[in-house]
Amino acid sequence: MRGAMLLLRCGLPMAWLLAAATAIPARAATVRPLADRPDVIEMANDLLTVRIDLVRGARVASFVYAGFDNQDVVYDVSVDNGGLVKDLWTAQGWPGEFDKRLYESRIVKSGPAEVVLETSTLSTGAAKGKTNEALSDLRIMKTFTLRDGDRGLHVKVAITNEGAVGKRPAYWSQHALDFDGKRKNTQYWRPTRHGVDVIGQGIESANGYWYTAAPTAGWNGATNAALSRGLMFLMDYNAVQQLYDNVEANTVEWMYDDTAIPAGKTWVTEMTLIPTEGFAGYRHGDRSFVGHFEAYETPGGLLVQHVVAAGTMPLTDVTVQTRVRGARDGWAVSGEPLTVASLGFAPLVKRLPVLGVGAMPCVIEVTVTGKAADGSRQSATYADYFGGSVGRNVNLELLEPYHEFKPPAKKRQYLKPDRIERARNAKPRVLFIRGLWADFQGLDQALANRTDIEVVNGWMKRTALGESLGNFPASYEELLSYDAIVLANVSGAMLGDVGEEMLADFAKAGGGILFLSGDRTYGQAGFANPRLLQLLPAVFKTGGDYARLATPSPLVRGADHSLAAGELPSADALVLHAHDVRSAAGAVVVLALADGRPAVIATPPGQPRLVVVTPLPFGTVTTGGRLFFNDPGWHAFLSRTLSWLMAVGD
Repeated sequence: MRGAMLLLRCGLPMAWLLAAATAIPARAATVRPLADRPDVIEMANDLLTVRIDLVRGARVASFVYAGFDNQDVVYDVSVDNGGLVKDLWTAQGWPGEFDKRLYESRIVKSGPAEVVLETSTLSTGAAKGKTNEALSDLRIMKTFTLRDGDRGLHVKVAITNEGAVGKRPAYWSQHALDFDGKRKNTQYWRPTRHGVDVIGQGIESANGYWYTAAPTAGWNGATNAALSRGLMFLMDYNAVQQLYDNVEANTVEWMYDDTAIPAGKTWVTEMTLIPTEGFAGYRHGDRSFVGHFEAYETPGGLLVQHVVAAGTMPLTDVTVQTRVRGARDGWAVSGEPLTVASLGFAPLVKRLPVLGVGAMPCVIEVTVTGKAADGSRQSATYADYFGGSVGRNVNLELLEPYHEFKPPAKKRQYLKPDRIERARNAKPRVLFIRGLWADFQGLDQALANRTDIEVVNGWMKRTALGESLGNFPASYEELLSYDAIVLANVSGAMLGDVGEEMLADFAKAGGGILFLSGDRTYGQAGFANPRLLQLLPAVFKTGGDYARLATPSPLVRGADHSLAAGELPSADALVLHAHDVRSAAGAVVVLALADGRPAVIATPPGQPRLVVVTPLPFGTVTTGGRLFFNDPGWHAFLSRTLSWLMAVGD
């Protein structure tokens, strides 16, 4: 928060409030093609007029809101990257295959209470001279809805796989806008683990975020502080992967998680665009409420200025409750509740003194309740950090937030084939995903003489948007064509949640998985899928879980297991670095370090076959011995492990 200056900026003259509250003459919702441009469809109600340009990817080419004095927030799409609700695939990058694609359209409802426009196109997977088959034959159906008295533009995106095999797309939604025509005065607000983060030209993230941020809620907003105008974007938090606000391009964007879409099945998500007058910033957004506050210290307490408005439809019997609590100490105080009989689109702006606060920093928590037109009770709770004299939300000793706003658990919905089955290949197939350090693990030496095995390589990819995997199966059909998968230093972020879910299904269907060590896996991996975690034979710590051993260690035989029935690493094959993990209940420690800690852990007989390797291929042996990954006994052990994972000889 930036103190009293923004507080004054948020203040609204009473004359403005009265003008904004004046009723706009109602008109029925309408939808029609323009007479001179039939490829542009205009949708309107008493608050919004939007135009959908079918020849430019069915994006919103004009967005006019009565509360903005009917000024358009979209600049010319014919000469620049203007427009809202642009479709992209993350894997294709910008501008993607839909940039100037002509979409089909159909008017589903023509009013007066509601208008609905359905647009669609079939993907080819072709962009920038390349074709990605995992992105072909996907029908994008984008449906726009306006309702009488509702200031939100509601958009549903349905992606149907019309191909013969499964696909694995990651959808990307882009929105280019500007409030004053100068294209440099927009600020971007997004919820993160540090609190609400804001960036803009000349405004760097106080929390160290670049354009991207992992969200803790399903919204992303843009405002012009001088005009007190903004556009709140709502999306499904359960499906979104990261928020992306490009200051230079004047865009609000977000990328969704990969999703596996079997042939004939459909992935659906919804978003809502809510224009807001009277907001210089955002702390919260949903369909019921939009909220913001600023705070600064006063003698004996805080002064908190609330800006609260109805989201898409007006509300009645509204109460705003404020609670302030210490971010490091245990104190907590509450302010007097604010009440209003009705809450519309012109916001309630109120300065609230909160007395008796303790030492800074603190967390300001707001709960807003009200009643919708149908009588249902609506409620929202949002919070943000206020540092006061302490400053930003980071402990410089630990480099962690004083208060972390933990992301809620996501409620995933997976699309899967009706039957998940795999048949053993006559010549076993192994998918070897090569992360950093994979070449040093000894697996290549173990595979050198295995002419009976077909090995397919995958790899780690790194871009400005993060780390991902190349050649990881896009469909269940492809995944189930392998007998075993090797993940060499691969993180959960690279796999994505759907990748982890697919791996769990793969293991349950009889496929084997080998996990190799590294700086991105185990405690650093961020594996989060509960089904995969339940299958793993190891339990990981969180954070840095690997270190150099106090004394170089040989690998010693552990419990009885078929993996140990054969050549093992020699006594002078030494481990210098290892992960500190423990075996899961029922798992078998096949090889151990000299101090008894697990080195190789396998699942017990009768369970899906997974193996975890904890030693890292780091360091140099100075006197006597050699590193374990150079030992022929280790290579023989890995070769035998692959055979066991593929059930070869069973």
